[in-house]
Amino acid sequence: MENSKIFRFSEADIRAYNQLVDPALGSKISLSYLATLWQEFDLPELADQMPILMKQAFSSFRELGFDQTYAISLGLTDKAPFKPGKACWTYTLVIKEESEVVATCATTLLVEDHI
Repeated sequence: MENSKIFRFSEADIRAYNQLVDPALGSKISLSYLATLWQEFDLPELADQMPILMKQAFSSFRELGFDQTYAISLGLTDKAPFKPGKACWTYTLVIKEESEVVATCATTLLVEDHI
């Protein structure tokens, strides 16, 4: 299942985030900020879960900016068994400008495997 939204980065939100993680970034959109975009999506399959973050991998093909409109999508891209009753689910966040992918964030979570 994949969800898509139209999104514009807010300079005020970026500055507030950077004040917490690295004030030297000022208003630069860091790759780690991409993980906060999960809050834009409703993921019912995780509603009754207490997932544990296993790993994240970020990539950027060019710098993100404030003057652009982006299409952001989040989808479950992999399910791998971990041990009985547990699995690693990987979600991939993709950020596109028009049809060009400009950044991605792959997040792997350890979840109860009952779905």
